[in-house]
Amino acid sequence: MLHSEDVYLKALSKYSDLENKAWLLKYFELYKSTLLWPPGLPPIRWPRIIKGTLIAKFHAYYGETLSEYSHKLDNDNRTLEIQ
Repeated sequence: MLHSEDVYLKALSKYSDLENKAWLLKYFELYKSTLLWPPGLPPIRWPRIIKGTLIAKFHAYYGETLSEYSHKLDNDNRTLEIQ
């Protein structure tokens, strides 16, 4: 379920207030709202996200930040573990 753009804006604005790992963990549930993630399968970006919106920017920024860390997505439980 996608939230209002204000929710994604708030998350983006908090990025500089938190250490990157803490920000990733805090906003993982919000990131999951930008994904289609069937149980047991890897997630994909929600297809109705419109390019240039705050939702799209949050999704891209989260993904870029997450790629800086060694991490594991548990596709069965839909959880994130950052090493």
